[in-house]
Amino acid sequence: MVGRGNSIIIVGGGASGVVLAAHLLKLPNPDLRVTLIEKRPHFGQGMAYSTLLSAHVLNVNASGMSAYADDPTNFARWVLERGLAKPDQGPFYAPRSLYARYLKELLDDLEERERATGRLRLIREESLSISPTSAGVEVALANGTSVVGHLAVLATGHDEQPGAFQGRAIRMGSDADTALDAQAPVLVLGTGLSMVDAFLSLEQRGHRGGIIAVSRRGLLPSPHRKGNPIKLDVADIPLGTQLSYFVGWFRNLIRENQKAGGDWRDVVDGLRALQPEDLAELAVLGETPLRRAYQGLVGHPSPPHGAGGL
Repeated sequence: MVGRGNSIIIVGGGASGVVLAAHLLKLPNPDLRVTLIEKRPHFGQGMAYSTLLSAHVLNVNASGMSAYADDPTNFARWVLERGLAKPDQGPFYAPRSLYARYLKELLDDLEERERATGRLRLIREESLSISPTSAGVEVALANGTSVVGHLAVLATGHDEQPGAFQGRAIRMGSDADTALDAQAPVLVLGTGLSMVDAFLSLEQRGHRGGIIAVSRRGLLPSPHRKGNPIKLDVADIPLGTQLSYFVGWFRNLIRENQKAGGDWRDVVDGLRALQPEDLAELAVLGETPLRRAYQGLVGHPSPPHGAGGL
């Protein structure tokens, strides 16, 4: 990507934007310029990691949350070095506010390291539009200025506004999430991880009214557990087939494993154990259809105490 241009603008300074900037700045190119734009007061948070509620935890344990793919234990070491977890305590699902602190320290280190080189620029402002130019792109900002570069990356995260035709709905944690009558009935659209977040937030606020969660499948999140991944031979996996055929094979494999006393997680973890080149073929199918294939059977995986809170 950098070969096409040395000036890269990242629109969105949440977790994805910060991690992308960190990876780009590992390149030795002295002419590289990375501009990170974030409308929120703090970089590295976004909606997910701006929560201060300790019950809002990561959905993956610390050993799988490193900001660097080539240093997979980076976050786990960071946690241990600060005495926030014990080496022998098992999987640690960190509060999301703690992960925001990790990303802040990562960005602070990058900013200090690149201060003399000028390769990193942080802008706290809202981006309004991106337009192509003869040399690349121009990003217009809410303060009337603009930023130009060779490439722009959108890392804006989830939309803070409700979906179409849901004008009366709000997203928990957004600006519209204001004080609510403690006895008011609440309707939550969906029964996935965001519903768990909403329930825990309302509980922490002392809400006593009824809470109804609506879902077309009616499946609650399933807590993570230590699994026993099945062994899969790549020759047995229908790579290169139509997506519908692969999803049918995948779902049948989950059912067969469950009948044998196994668990759906063992099938998913078995696929994850494939070699990178084989996983690349799966990636062509798209993550969302694969995720729906097993979540349609079992629901979203959740941290143990997150699902237990229900």
